[in-house]
Amino acid sequence: MLNCCIERKRGRDEARKAQEGNRDGEHKASGGKASGSTTTKEPSQGKSWDSRSDSEEEFFECPSDQGEMETFQTEGEKDSSRFKAEGRLHPYNNMTLLNSAEPLYVPVTQEPAPMTEDQLEEQSEVLTKLGTSAKGTHLRAQMQSACLLSDMESFKAANPGCVLEDFVRWYSPRDYVEEEVFDEKGRTVLKGELSARMKIPGNTWVETWETARVTPARRQKRLFDDTKEAEKVLHYLVMLKPGDLACHLLPCLLHAAIVKLKHEESTENIPSVGKNIQQATSQANKLLHSVNYDYKRLEDFINQLVTMERVITEARSLKAKFAVDEEENNDEAALELQKVVTSLLEEPEVVVIGAGQARIGRIIHRLFINAQRAALLSPVDEDLEPAAESRKIPDFPPPAGREILLRTCVPRPAPYSKVLPQRLFCVLMKDEFRLAGAFSSDTSFF
Repeated sequence: MLNCCIERKRGRDEARKAQEGNRDGEHKASGGKASGSTTTKEPSQGKSWDSRSDSEEEFFECPSDQGEMETFQTEGEKDSSRFKAEGRLHPYNNMTLLNSAEPLYVPVTQEPAPMTEDQLEEQSEVLTKLGTSAKGTHLRAQMQSACLLSDMESFKAANPGCVLEDFVRWYSPRDYVEEEVFDEKGRTVLKGELSARMKIPGNTWVETWETARVTPARRQKRLFDDTKEAEKVLHYLVMLKPGDLACHLLPCLLHAAIVKLKHEESTENIPSVGKNIQQATSQANKLLHSVNYDYKRLEDFINQLVTMERVITEARSLKAKFAVDEEENNDEAALELQKVVTSLLEEPEVVVIGAGQARIGRIIHRLFINAQRAALLSPVDEDLEPAAESRKIPDFPPPAGREILLRTCVPRPAPYSKVLPQRLFCVLMKDEFRLAGAFSSDTSFF
């Protein structure tokens, strides 16, 4: 919201400077003779006047009969065709007004006021508390029709002599129903009327149209007062507690973490991480939209992000160790290395085709040798003791255990039984051993 306020304020200041520059240029062009008169300039096309107005205390330069004009409007004068058109943007689809041959112009309107999620919730609570009574319903309709009223006033200013049907044709074409009928001379003509919901007694659009004045957007009260909203934001930040500030920053931090993981995953191309990121995004959406955070679930979610980050780091390390070059993806050997790295990340065991004679086997052998040298040799001792050079360094570390697997097919339980598979698995470790057997028996005649 604060960024929106700053953007609106900058746009309004730039527009004011441009307008003052145009006025100075016109004054210099006239040679300074018309010093007693001031020329106002219409806004540039395509821009809304809601950012042109300054604070509510700014006085706009109005014609001398502006006061009389507003008096007539207050008294309920319906004939607005005598007013001068203001705030026109461009003609609308070659349409003309229903009561005259004047083109229908799109007015310059104010942009709707932006709202944060907490403001939407607060407004929803206020509208709900109004109840279902006639007074509450009328007040609710007035609160929700502020933007509609502004657009109607801008439309009246841009199209003098217009009626509600003209506004509906531009603002909500579906509520203006047209059908072909025959006139008195037997010719086919289009006849239009408002839809059924627009003819309901007490319709908000009809009541708002009757109360709307002929006022261009630049003379209206701003729908979005950026100065007031910015002051509210700053006051809220000043009164904010450190714990509440951390809760507000948490969604931004998690969003930045997910975006970073997504970028790193697209670079490393890890399918499992990409799927986990999609699940994490939907999970974060559920966690962060609740009023009170479930910190246990948030902690588990952060641990998931840490796990994905670790997998990406491992993938990057393995690619560096296996010298996987992204520019050589068309090479068969490079594709094989890429496949092995992906398998190491996603599978508990990987089969190395060609064993130690293959390129992958040689790389793995070299990695073990470097690890053994780093673990068994001290750089300082190697320089001081010449005997360290003759020390035999094994290529691989000592085994953590030994696995023995016996498979055979023998008849059981009798020599004339059917031959069935038998299996015996043994694990020998330093401090323990395990035996697991899978034995088959012929049960046909036993």
